[in-house]
Amino acid sequence: EYDYLESVENLSSGINAEYGGFNHSEKVWVSAHHLDHKTFHSYLTSQGPTDDKFTSKLVSDREIEVAHLESTTSTRFIAPVLSSKVTPKNNPISVDITSSGGLGAVTDGKDVLVFEGPSGNVRRTLSGHVADVECVSFFPSNKVLLTGACDMCVKIWSVEDGSCPVTLTGHTRAVTTLGMVGVGRHVVSGSLDGTIKVWVCGTQQCLSTISPQAGAINQLHVIGDQQAVSDSSALILSATERGLLSLHNTSQSSSCVFSYQHSEELTACNAVNQNTLVAGSIKGDLITLDVRNSSQPISCYKRSNYAISSIATDCNRVWCSQRDGECYTINTDTTLQCDTTLSGGDCDAVLCLVAKGGVITTTSKDRILRRYEV
Repeated sequence: EYDYLESVENLSSGINAEYGGFNHSEKVWVSAHHLDHKTFHSYLTSQGPTDDKFTSKLVSDREIEVAHLESTTSTRFIAPVLSSKVTPKNNPISVDITSSGGLGAVTDGKDVLVFEGPSGNVRRTLSGHVADVECVSFFPSNKVLLTGACDMCVKIWSVEDGSCPVTLTGHTRAVTTLGMVGVGRHVVSGSLDGTIKVWVCGTQQCLSTISPQAGAINQLHVIGDQQAVSDSSALILSATERGLLSLHNTSQSSSCVFSYQHSEELTACNAVNQNTLVAGSIKGDLITLDVRNSSQPISCYKRSNYAISSIATDCNRVWCSQRDGECYTINTDTTLQCDTTLSGGDCDAVLCLVAKGGVITTTSKDRILRRYEV
């Protein structure tokens, strides 16, 4: 009956976010929420909850499972294994990590910091954009990085030596989101100008321009086999300012194969598989759709009224971040129930979340980068 459990303090006082482990001298406030029902509260200490409405179990030195007995709802709270090691001078709007989790890249104003994933140590700074960088994305090789910025440019960088051999121009407003097609011969960019451009890296030419006619492109995701040699079968999923979620073919600018109109601005999107799409709105709606039926969503989940900033899929799980500091995963197979929450962000807006190979990396307005292993 109850949608999810949460710790009001995000377990930041109960789990030491820097070193891990339960702090036996602290207690945290835990709540069981339902949007249309009574909310239950309790304190959680190292000895367990302070009343009989909840039970708790220490799963590991970084993970606690709390259950609400009446609704049989349980949530796992996970602390980061690394935080505060990479602290940009500006709000870290975007972050990405390599498929192995060994390297990461995070925006820092006009620059991009390339860091070592396990330690957080900065390896190099990439400088070249003349306005704030909005998005970063690693190529499948893990040796090349794609960036987009408010200077309307898309740049391709060598992570190994910091050089920038390619700059792609053509957008008329800030570049807000990026994608990779196949092994990286083609890249995709979305912009506040309302267009999506598909670029050929080898020739630096624009292959096609897609105009959904729905305002700014807030986020895009490329659906297709990343290891495929051919790029022709890939589809571009985009979430727009005017609430349109659409799928386009990468090689045909006028080929829209799916569209869904939401009542609010869509701020994030991703694909669970070839048939199931997930989108998030500025009002906190999390919508699951089937591409074979655009008339009605499969389900709609809402945890709060704060905007969903990122949606990531990894190991058959959907991870979401919101502007109220919450990061969590939901089960899309049945009831869209939240079963895991990442602690540490507190009330600072989470700006970006990326999930690859069981490693979750987040950035937030407190300018702290957090790494979780799940």
